[in-house]
Amino acid sequence: MLDVVFDPALIVGIGTKMLRIAVIIVGAAAVIKISRSIISRLFIPHTGIKGFYLEEKRARTLSVLLVSIVRYLLYFIAGVMILQECNVDTTSIVAGAGVIGLALGVGAQSLIKDVITGFFIILEDQYSVGDYVVIMDMAGTVEEIGFRATKLRDANGVLHFIPNGAISRTSNYTRGHMQAVVNIPVAYTADISQVLSILEAACSWIAENIPEVVEGPRVVGIVDFRSYDMLVRIAAQTEPLKQGAVETAIRHKVRLMFNEAGIPAPAVRPEQS
Repeated sequence: MLDVVFDPALIVGIGTKMLRIAVIIVGAAAVIKISRSIISRLFIPHTGIKGFYLEEKRARTLSVLLVSIVRYLLYFIAGVMILQECNVDTTSIVAGAGVIGLALGVGAQSLIKDVITGFFIILEDQYSVGDYVVIMDMAGTVEEIGFRATKLRDANGVLHFIPNGAISRTSNYTRGHMQAVVNIPVAYTADISQVLSILEAACSWIAENIPEVVEGPRVVGIVDFRSYDMLVRIAAQTEPLKQGAVETAIRHKVRLMFNEAGIPAPAVRPEQS
C-alpha cells in the first residue's frame, strides 16, 4: 500500500487560497448589494432623505441600467482576482478584454451614441410617453422611449423610429402652459371704444365658460394698422395642446357679439372680391 503523505504547508496554502476566493466572492456580492441600494436611494429617495428625485418610471429605468453596469463590472474584476489567486496570468486576459472593448467601441459607435443620448433624454426628462413633441422635422405623440430609439406616432398614424443619437433638437408642446393668440380684424369705421368693451366682455365669458383656459384671456390692444382694417389682439394661457380650441372659441364668441352689437365688418380687399 502507498503511504499518503500530507504536506501541512500545501494544505495551509490551498486553504488560504480557498479562503481568499471565498472572500472575493462574498465581497463582490456585498458590493453589488450595497451599490444597488445606493443607486436606488440616489434616484428614488425615501421620505426624509434628500436625493436626486426623478419620476418613478424614469428612475427605475436608470437605476436598473446602472445596477447592471456595476454588476457586470464587478463580475469581471472578481473573476480576474480569482484567476490571480489560482496563479493564472491575467495580463493577456485584461489586454484581450481591452482590445475587444476597443473593437466593439469602434464598430458600434452609432449604437453607443444612441444609448448615451437615450440615457440623458431619460435623465433630463426632455419628454415622456404621451407628450406631443417635434423632433427635427417630425411631429407626433411619443409612444415609447428606449435607450436606442424613440417611437413617435404622427397625426396620420405612422409610427416613426428615431435613433436617439440622431436627435439634435426637440420641441415639447406638452410642458407648461401654451399661448393662445387671436388677432381680430376691426373696420376703421367701427367705434373702437365699443369694440374694446365688447372684446373685454367676450374675454370674461371665455374665462368663465372654457375650462381649458388657465389665465386670461385679456385684450392686448391694437397691434397693427393695415390698409383696410386694424388688428386687435387677444391673448390667453391654456392647458397644453388646447390653444387651438381656445382660439376657435374666442373667434366664435367675438363674431357673435359683434353681430349682436352691429359692429361693421372690415372692408373687403380688392384681391378678396
